[in-house]
Amino acid sequence: MSKMFQVKSRLMEPTQDASILALEAWHIISSRTRNCLGQLDRPTDPTSTMAGVPIETMQLSDLSRCEQRALFRLPNLGFACYCEVAAVMDRYGWRFHDRWTGKPEPPALDLLGSLLPRYLEKINQAAAKRSERFAIGETMLRLNDEEGLSGAEIGKRFGVTGAAVHATIQKTRRILDLRARLPLPPNPVAS
Repeated sequence: MSKMFQVKSRLMEPTQDASILALEAWHIISSRTRNCLGQLDRPTDPTSTMAGVPIETMQLSDLSRCEQRALFRLPNLGFACYCEVAAVMDRYGWRFHDRWTGKPEPPALDLLGSLLPRYLEKINQAAAKRSERFAIGETMLRLNDEEGLSGAEIGKRFGVTGAAVHATIQKTRRILDLRARLPLPPNPVAS
């Protein structure tokens, strides 16, 4: 199992909050998961549980006000995306809350039961692939900025078109900008 997400049975108080955009920029959650969570902010939808919290400012603390089952009403959110959210909630000590009682629900990963190892492995592999693609983007950016190579020249080295190189460089710059503005809180130490 990869080292990014590991299950530890622990109860801890949330000590740090993390931006959903930061979690995406640091490859903790996928773009698909972020897009799905963006559906929680629908002021005209009576089933929306978080109207008024756009994805650009959403934090884990905002997400903790949702019920677990509310996430499954989101379009295109499958078990892998849910597992990403649940693992992050567990990592930072957050729990979903029952809408009616306001009490914390059981740990989010418990919902996956015996399927948990399979989904954790799946999201760890996907996070590793995102990190590898980002490393390639950083290399392309360095070749462009420091060595002055054109997109076509870089593309020849990587077996892609110049347009693909430019798109990758732009995406890498956006991610680097997000990382500079939204640092990822360190993993809290379980007591």
